[in-house]
Amino acid sequence: MPNTFLSVPLRGGEMTSISGRSTSHHNGNACGARERARPWHSNCNAASSRSHVQVINRRLTFTHRLRDTKRLKCRANGTPAVSLDEETWNSGDTRPHPAPPEDLSPTDLLGGECSSQELAAQVHALKTLVQAQQDILYSQKAQIDQLMETLQEERLRVTHGPVLIEEAPQRTPHLRPFDSQRIAYGDRRLLGLYDARFHSTLTGAVPSDLRILPDRIILVRHAESEGNVDNKAYTYIPDSQVPLTARGHMQARDAGKRIKELMEADPEKGRDYKLFFYISPYKRSLQTYEGISSQFSSHHLLGVQEEVQLREQDFGNFQDEQGKQHEKAERLRFGRFFYRFPNGESGADVYDRITIFEDHMVRDINAGRFADNTGLVLVTHGLALRIFLMRWFHWTVDEFLLVFNPANAEPLVLERCPEAEYSAWRHTKSLYRLTDESMRSLRGCTADMCSTDHVPRKSLKVSTRLL
Repeated sequence: MPNTFLSVPLRGGEMTSISGRSTSHHNGNACGARERARPWHSNCNAASSRSHVQVINRRLTFTHRLRDTKRLKCRANGTPAVSLDEETWNSGDTRPHPAPPEDLSPTDLLGGECSSQELAAQVHALKTLVQAQQDILYSQKAQIDQLMETLQEERLRVTHGPVLIEEAPQRTPHLRPFDSQRIAYGDRRLLGLYDARFHSTLTGAVPSDLRILPDRIILVRHAESEGNVDNKAYTYIPDSQVPLTARGHMQARDAGKRIKELMEADPEKGRDYKLFFYISPYKRSLQTYEGISSQFSSHHLLGVQEEVQLREQDFGNFQDEQGKQHEKAERLRFGRFFYRFPNGESGADVYDRITIFEDHMVRDINAGRFADNTGLVLVTHGLALRIFLMRWFHWTVDEFLLVFNPANAEPLVLERCPEAEYSAWRHTKSLYRLTDESMRSLRGCTADMCSTDHVPRKSLKVSTRLL
């Protein structure tokens, strides 16, 4: 029968390798191994049917024998006995773990008679324990590395960055060792306050410097399309291929002129600005982008990127006119935001993909992609635009339902807050707010809905949808 090995910890950190024939130290020196009179598995015929209670009883017997052996040794030396249950040892003994008695067989060390399967299970359990301890060590090392990185960033901000404006602490919780030092380096969490630098996106949630942020984020609903004039167009033209009308092309060019006036209003930055476009892949959005960009010189156009997530809500494929009227009536009974059109989407579905787009866009902003006096222009659709604002400003569903689509080709401007309001702990979204003129263009939107704050709402009104 092949020998089975098991490593058992001894005193002083040594390891004993136990087999069916002999016992030897891990360093290879002999330790008085002797052959056993009875074989390893002499009584293992019925091991598979033995209950777990018997195994536990044998292990308890082994523990008692260890304790008795330790007491006898202590009495022989004239020192007081120490209980093993207290996880302590004699003060004169520098090795915390007592060695097992030499008269115990390898099977006794495991609680009595056992099979090779039980030995393998014991080895697997020990390996699992070691792996768990390693995982804990790796996790702690990662936390230390993150703290060191945060400390380095704070030192750079103090040396090169803008002055940080910190709020006065609202309460002073009990601080653990080194927490005071971490607070001094700007970790607001130790004061029970919000700190976006430790957001789930890590450093992607906050800008390293206010100067890398675009001055404005401009949202534009596409210009007038054939579908806006006649809903029957959706019955024979795919939604993605519906074009602009002649009036829509004029509206797109006028929107470009208004954006140009806005960018050139600042005498210091009016000459060196750049624009970067995110556009929906639908034809009417692409044509609107072409009309807007035609009003700018090429050196003002930094680039354009098509984003499928900015497309209009999917209402289905080719839309049957009568069937669509029935579905819209059903949507009013079910709830406009959560109703999913057959072969299409609900407002909640659009919310999910717009959330993904915003997260990527914010990380691009904080990575410095739109630095050096660059403005962002998003050309999208009415419902997608409102849900973009809903996600940005954290509107409730009821607040979203109160807001109407803006007019075609009407620019809505998110303006960056003044430098005096900048703080390193604030999330990038909280540094923008909708202008008063844009708010008036968005019917149903109030001032409280068009600015962000890092403090969550204290309460919400009971929704009329739930009554």
